[in-house]
Amino acid sequence: MNRGQNTATRLLRQEIRPVRSVVAGALSVLIVSVLATLAGPLLVQYFVDRATEGSTQSVLVTVALVYLAVALVGGAARIGAGYLAVRSAWQIADSLRTRLLRRTAVERPVLEVESRPVGEVLEKVEGNCDIVGKSIAEAGFQMIGNVAIVFGTLTVMVVAVPAAGAGIAVLIVAVCLLLTRLARRAVTRWELARQQQAELFGFVGDSLAARDDLLPLGKSVWATDTIQDKLAGLLRTEGRAYISGRAFWPLTQLFFAVAFGLGFGFGLQGLGQGSLSIGTLTMIYLYVDLLQKPVEEMSSQWGELQKTMAVLGTAARTLEEPTAGEGVDTLPPGSLPEGPLDVAFEHVSFGYGGTPVVRDVSFTVAAGRSLGIVGQTGAGKSTLINLLCGLASPDEGRVMIGGVDVDRVAPAEFAERLTVLSQRAHVFAASVRDNVALFEDSVSDDRIWQVLEQLNADGWIRALPDSLDTVIGTAGRALSEGEMQVVACARALIRPVGLLVVDEGVSKLDPEAERTWSALLETVTKDRTVVMVEHRQAALNGVDQIIAMAGGRITYVDRPREGAAK
Repeated sequence: MNRGQNTATRLLRQEIRPVRSVVAGALSVLIVSVLATLAGPLLVQYFVDRATEGSTQSVLVTVALVYLAVALVGGAARIGAGYLAVRSAWQIADSLRTRLLRRTAVERPVLEVESRPVGEVLEKVEGNCDIVGKSIAEAGFQMIGNVAIVFGTLTVMVVAVPAAGAGIAVLIVAVCLLLTRLARRAVTRWELARQQQAELFGFVGDSLAARDDLLPLGKSVWATDTIQDKLAGLLRTEGRAYISGRAFWPLTQLFFAVAFGLGFGFGLQGLGQGSLSIGTLTMIYLYVDLLQKPVEEMSSQWGELQKTMAVLGTAARTLEEPTAGEGVDTLPPGSLPEGPLDVAFEHVSFGYGGTPVVRDVSFTVAAGRSLGIVGQTGAGKSTLINLLCGLASPDEGRVMIGGVDVDRVAPAEFAERLTVLSQRAHVFAASVRDNVALFEDSVSDDRIWQVLEQLNADGWIRALPDSLDTVIGTAGRALSEGEMQVVACARALIRPVGLLVVDEGVSKLDPEAERTWSALLETVTKDRTVVMVEHRQAALNGVDQIIAMAGGRITYVDRPREGAAK
């Protein structure tokens, strides 16, 4: 077993542990089903032997009724095992889905997440977990049952016809060794296929997002041609993986033919010599026939499990990838002081891929004060915000809020004490209330209306068909860019946090709304520290201090003016 299979197996054990009681129940019921299946030919043997010996009708009827009862128990056990298998399989898949989503979308650095196509991330999480759930439910447990049936049949054959049983046992070992070699090749090909499929979904998502740019530029044909090329490559890879898995099918057919020949050949020889009864020969026929379906199913189930092992190997590598915050001692909740939080950058430098973006930046913002950062595109303003919000770690220097290194603040406390109003604010396909309160039931309608009134947005919200209950976003009423920004502003102001970061918060507001927002700044900064980023210095009226950025450095500092301080 190679390293990839080891990691996949280890991950599977981790996911099974929380649902081991359900898995144990499914396996227990499955064992009952297997025993009932194996008991059938033995009862038929007993029935035939008693009939040939001239037993009474009552004995034969009793055996027939026992056979019927065993069949009913086996059928009920198969239904129960199927239900428990599906239940445990999707619990395992959902647990893995949660872990992968948390790892890829929450624990990974935000800048890294944003650099990857959304479609690729979704396919690696949802697509892979869907395969795991279906495979375990439809192939995993059934294969365990089929292996048990084959082993049980082989045991009976060895006892009844030792020579035939030994020959079939040797044949099974040879087939298993060959299947294992073929499986390794198939798993590698399925891993490549899953990676290509994730890249395909990522490109499709990017193409759909950029359709408004592609159409005017005449590049829509390029996008469809590229998708077609990627599909052709994926088809070739999946075809090779599928063929590697389906190579098992002719092996199983060959196995069944040889097993049938061995069983009947030695069985007829024993019957001719008088060492076997007609009932035993009938039992051998039924057991050899019983082998066909499990062995044929195992060929397709083995292919599904190969795909699952490939998916689990990919998932295990994703979960084991180190994150930027690992190894940093996170302070316990409550480490930040109450009230407004001060901010300090001490000789901070940072770059992307070796290209410096921020160079030796130092500044402080006292608790309860406000700072404006101004500069052209590419000056390094947004990078400062990323560093302040813990989305990136400085290559040199320190970033602190409330006297604590940003990297050491617990994520939950960070979310409670800092709010960001971003130029990329997202509006969910949900009600106005949920968008403003971010789905927190603890935020009252009175508080929401209070904030909306401060933003002069209560009028058009009340005019909506269902007021705060009106669904907005992609599934509801379309909002203008200014309206979307107002909703985002209300979201940022709804909680009395200690630090408010505004990343070009007025970039999409109309002049009246911008004047309203600027007028609110003096009120907003009374109970929190504010850091604002804008292209235009005119949008920073009312802040206590302004720094200008150019080429990743601070070019000048506009000190607090008379009357600006609170």
